[in-house]
Amino acid sequence: MLKKFMVFFVASALFFPKFAVFGLDSQRAPQHFRSEMNFLSPTVSPETVDLGSLRPGEEARGVFLTKKTESVNPEWFVEAPEGWQTVEEHNLPGLIGEAPASLLVSLRYQKVVSRDDKKYASLLLRMEAGGRSVAFSREAPLGGLQETLQFNYVGGSQKVFFAARLTELSPNPMLALDARRIDFGKIRAGEAVSKRLHLTNKGKQPLQWKVRIAGASDEPLQTRYVSFRRILAEAPTVLSGIPQEGLELSGNWEKEGGYPAGQGEQSFLKYQFTGTGISLFFWVAPEGGPLSVSLDGRFVNVIDGYAADRQWVEILLAENLPDGPHVLTIASGAGKVTFEGAGVFGGRIGKGPRGWVSVFPDSGMTTRETDYINISVNTRGLLPGIYGDRLLFSSNGGDADLQFFLEVAADKPARLLDVHRYSAGADSLLTSAPQAETARIKARGYRYVGLAFRLFAPGTPGTTDFYRWFNPTTGDHYYSYNPNGGKPLPGYIFEGSIGSIGTSRLTGARELYRWFNRNTKHHFYTTDQSGEGMAKKGFQFDGIAGFVAGGRSLN
Repeated sequence: MLKKFMVFFVASALFFPKFAVFGLDSQRAPQHFRSEMNFLSPTVSPETVDLGSLRPGEEARGVFLTKKTESVNPEWFVEAPEGWQTVEEHNLPGLIGEAPASLLVSLRYQKVVSRDDKKYASLLLRMEAGGRSVAFSREAPLGGLQETLQFNYVGGSQKVFFAARLTELSPNPMLALDARRIDFGKIRAGEAVSKRLHLTNKGKQPLQWKVRIAGASDEPLQTRYVSFRRILAEAPTVLSGIPQEGLELSGNWEKEGGYPAGQGEQSFLKYQFTGTGISLFFWVAPEGGPLSVSLDGRFVNVIDGYAADRQWVEILLAENLPDGPHVLTIASGAGKVTFEGAGVFGGRIGKGPRGWVSVFPDSGMTTRETDYINISVNTRGLLPGIYGDRLLFSSNGGDADLQFFLEVAADKPARLLDVHRYSAGADSLLTSAPQAETARIKARGYRYVGLAFRLFAPGTPGTTDFYRWFNPTTGDHYYSYNPNGGKPLPGYIFEGSIGSIGTSRLTGARELYRWFNRNTKHHFYTTDQSGEGMAKKGFQFDGIAGFVAGGRSLN
């Protein structure tokens, strides 16, 4: 099923009413809905949601939001459009709460039906709020569609509209794939992985197609694709602010089609990558707003997430960077923007031996149905590293280029270095060579706490040096894989590397979290997501320092 997502957002202090009831008329509404008459009316926006042009098999979504006009939240319910038949009915009254939320309206164009020598669109309308939904169906004439939704509240009502243009399939065959690129993620050497691709014909005439794997004469891949949707699917806690695979979200985030969508100001996306440049894949839309871009803590540019019609875009953010670890930060302004992923430049993208990729079926004829194409990749015999390839589709309804990527992880554990923690007051000294630092430890009065975590030995693929600095004035140690510290470090003295840290998640590795106390100016490093209780001592989460092997630090 192909889907279009069109979301409309009101940039203001929004509050959702406490109750939402669907499919009820005003006489059946709960008595308390009509008992208090002194409320000012809420404002529902936008007045009209334009779902665009729809063809059979497509779905479009829109969102209505309410803005209260005083400190009290009026209650409301919505009546279904006239002429629609109930398909799914639920008892929907429920507490939604104060946080900004949405009334989602989705319209699915199921198929074209003929009756009395006329053609109609079979439609399914669904309205959702607070995790509950109600669905309605009807058959509408092809062409323009405009329906009315009536918001009823104490003391009045307000009408809003949704519109769409219902068309038939294109007379000519038209090739459509449900993905432009695939990120398989990290795979152990010797394992196989597969993905099912959806191929559809968006035209009336039969579509004849075939697919082949790119050859040596075809353009090689220069950019690795990283899917934020895959990361969220494998680690849903990213939406809760817990970083994963270099992706960190803070502020107001939700999933839209499986992708992270940031709404309103103070929503930040950070992505740690290793390479020489990066591009960003996202959707501009009517609800979009400005995005502030920073790289390694330095402002780069402001890009616009607004467009009159929703469309997918790719924007180059940086190139010709020093080959190494970097941090991309996206700060969302007023509006809502959905991010697909990133393209990372630099580094070799390997190609497997003949037969490492299989596609079934590799040709076919498609009329109105959806063809499912299985793509399988076998990593047997591949060395650790980044790999990718292209599948080239050709047909009588257009051509398409699908790229896929994966990372083969080492099948043998890397040599590790024990990192020990010593403390003196709020200062935390981390060292992988305590015997060599005996004099320093005794001179400053450090006491031994225990094993904190393990770093990788120098030269381990996917790692870089983990450096240490010390500020004798504040009595604080600071650690970073950035040779310059990643930020200004006035008063700090460079003390060298204590081992190697992963710049991305290696097999068996986990995040090393950095915490910071703004009052005492001390840093604390731990693999414990909760910071080992340091929040009670005035510390705040300050990002991911890198990826280490094993263990929770003992304090």
